[in-house]
Amino acid sequence: MRSLPHDDRRVREESAELYRVPVAARIRELLDELWDDPAFFAEVRKRFEERSAHGEFPALRDALSKIPEQARDEFLVQCWFDAVESLVPPRTQPWDAMGETVDSYRELLYSGMASLLAGTDYLPELAEEWLAELSRVGYRGMVPFRSHDSGISWRVPTKEQPDRLESTVSDNLGARKDAYAVVPEDSRQVLSLQLNGQRSSKRGYREVRVSDRPIRTDTAIVSALTALEGRALNVEELRESFEQDGTSFDESLYVEETINYGPLPLDYVLLLLRYHRPDFSLLSREEKSGLLVHTCARINQFLDALRKLMSFLEYGTPSGQAKAPTRDADKDVRATTLRDVVGLTYREIGEELDVPPPKDFEFKGDYPRVRQMVIRGRKILVLALGEDGWRRHIEAMKAEAKRWNSLSVVEQEVEDWVEYGLPYEEALRMATHDHELRKK
Repeated sequence: MRSLPHDDRRVREESAELYRVPVAARIRELLDELWDDPAFFAEVRKRFEERSAHGEFPALRDALSKIPEQARDEFLVQCWFDAVESLVPPRTQPWDAMGETVDSYRELLYSGMASLLAGTDYLPELAEEWLAELSRVGYRGMVPFRSHDSGISWRVPTKEQPDRLESTVSDNLGARKDAYAVVPEDSRQVLSLQLNGQRSSKRGYREVRVSDRPIRTDTAIVSALTALEGRALNVEELRESFEQDGTSFDESLYVEETINYGPLPLDYVLLLLRYHRPDFSLLSREEKSGLLVHTCARINQFLDALRKLMSFLEYGTPSGQAKAPTRDADKDVRATTLRDVVGLTYREIGEELDVPPPKDFEFKGDYPRVRQMVIRGRKILVLALGEDGWRRHIEAMKAEAKRWNSLSVVEQEVEDWVEYGLPYEEALRMATHDHELRKK
């Protein structure tokens, strides 16, 4: 087994220290000193003039040229102060509002603050408390260790201190001086060994403990990132795609996805692997492909479990059933729109929405799956708008389609840019410029 002693530089990451340092007070004291320092004013003015000389801030430069020099300097410094103040922790912290110390507040939070928030309206408040805590501690992730016999620097995942009897707060075991990282033979798993654990009440010595548990807050952050960045993919199609097209895994990675529009990035999966696998770039293409495919499979499982939980919270029954009235309501409504507004046949709708035809389609000419989609989608639309309301909306959509198709390509691009928030004049300039380039 390889034993990797802890790098003392990581001691500064010990979570408790993040709360005991009066960061806000020190920053405000520094700001007070800088406000009375003429050299600082001169430095801010110098940097603004250097950047504006290169064409930056034209509107601001023009406006400041019309006011006295002292007022201009005070304005620039005040802008700098405002930017720094936005990074300063609030004067009132959540533990102040609860009449707790920072340590007692964190004990309440980590031991299960939900038990203190009985009621129907406190879930957003609990979420806010945890989001603030995750922001404070950040993602510890991989930490450096140095091998005692080779001098090679290692990056290994942090682990949580086991069985902390005196506290429920997640403690970064990797930040302790008496912690060692151990990698068993023929394995990539990292164990964190602690020499001075809890004292044994029976034996009198401090226990030697080993942990393989990731820090709770790290797990929560990865879960949130995966819920936001992850996408469900057909793993078998992904594997076949990698085998056939010789995709490189060293740059941004996209695969064509048929359910949503456009390319679907796999960059998040690559970020996970490159960060947690420092040797990822050294692996063979087949090894990279295998890791990507299997990571996507586990993301699929995670997203499916999360979707099922959210679905059950919304419409699950006491018997444990949580069956939705439709598996893909959005696709059903799109099928109805293509039928009622555009007038496509069931076969044409199936081709556009990538719904495979039944095996006996060439004999019977029927497309029962698409027909049922149209029926379900129409029920949803009528429930929302009423039959008359849906008919009026059909006519409105036809009229909008006719108007849009009568526009020139430049006019269509202008409308697209304006919908993205661009001023009309700027949108017209960009669309006209792009059109002229295409003509060349």
